Amino acid sequence: MNPSRRVLRLYPGPTEECALEGLYLEHPLDHGDDSGRPFVYTNFISSLDGRIAVEDPRHGGHSVPGTIINDRDWRLFQELAARADALLVSARFLRDLATGKAQDVLPVSRDPAYGDLHEWRARQGLPPQPAVVVLTRSLDPSLAELCEGYERPVYFAVGAEVDRTALARVEAAGVRVITAGRGESVEGAMLVDALAGEGMSRLYSIAGPWVLDTLLRNGVLHRLYLTHFHRLLGGRSFDTMLEGDALDPPSSFEPRALYYDPRADDGVGQFFTVYDILAGA
Repeated sequence: MNPSRRVLRLYPGPTEECALEGLYLEHPLDHGDDSGRPFVYTNFISSLDGRIAVEDPRHGGHSVPGTIINDRDWRLFQELAARADALLVSARFLRDLATGKAQDVLPVSRDPAYGDLHEWRARQGLPPQPAVVVLTRSLDPSLAELCEGYERPVYFAVGAEVDRTALARVEAAGVRVITAGRGESVEGAMLVDALAGEGMSRLYSIAGPWVLDTLLRNGVLHRLYLTHFHRLLGGRSFDTMLEGDALDPPSSFEPRALYYDPRADDGVGQFFTVYDILAGA
């Protein structure tokens, strides 16, 4: 094994070197109960000062900082997608894909570097790609049209108070609409139950703070994968993992695994951390 493709597991002990490839393919994705609800997990990369996105002068808005993006973290992002039955995304994420502001295409990438992940899905009897579930407060028919080339099932998840004319137009574009909220917004518990009814058991959120907030407030998130890149970025305009009102009570986590990767970018390292939400939190 090439030493540059290895990381150091620090927790749980004993400390040992591990291969980067396959690191997250080995993690059990099971919440350990018999509720029948899917296992819900998410993933972020952050600078040491908590920036997950900063101002993008080229495209406008915010995007993942180029100073923390690296192919080693991206490999693990793809592995988590390979495990999923569905990807949870926001409408904003799809718009960013369409305008070139997103980091890459929807996973699992067709880049030959990730061919082993497609083979892994085939061995597990999974479809070639996970489905996409778009959480949105309003139905945008033009957004549905962007999904026509995704070559995978696409669902829009909305609240009950949705425009019925737009609903008909979105369904005519071949997108399935799931009602997963009693008002204007999606509610995490109703969403997870609806997707369980679609036969899904592993849901991977690759969206931003709003979707994470939805999952936490409804108590349906099970695991957080978080890469801490060892740089301070500063700046006045940025996003963090959570925004808006304080969580009451706050969500508490316990560490499941910690890996040190010393070779992320130009001698700067990163921690790959895995957290499980505490039972009852």
